[in-house]
Amino acid sequence: MKIKEWITREIVTIKPEASVKEAFMLLKSMGIRHLPVVKNGVLKGIVTDRDLRRPKLSDVFKSWDQLYRINDEIQVEDIMASPALTISEEATIQEAAKIMAKNRIGALPVTDKKGKLDGIITESDILRAFAAGKK
Repeated sequence: MKIKEWITREIVTIKPEASVKEAFMLLKSMGIRHLPVVKNGVLKGIVTDRDLRRPKLSDVFKSWDQLYRINDEIQVEDIMASPALTISEEATIQEAAKIMAKNRIGALPVTDKKGKLDGIITESDILRAFAAGKK
């Protein structure tokens, strides 16, 4: 099974210079957990709800917003995973599942050879594909 049959193509993205608070609000309002970071159509990284909940204990914090990294002073590019692990839409569901399991991640951006974001495949998409039982 090719992942191109299962990816989400209408993707919510954010720019690297956006604030982490903006990313947090976007994730919450859209009910998603993974947010590709894109500049000029090219994938630069990915930020997840988990990234926003991971405080840096060595930092000195002035507020809970800072502790949980949801203030306007921190930009997405400061906390995003970059470069993001990616996959081609011609890859198989099994390949995507192996990469995600090995790296303990919940989504893979799907890109073309130039790094243009074509979609995203998530754990839920992979489970739906396996449940459908297509060969």
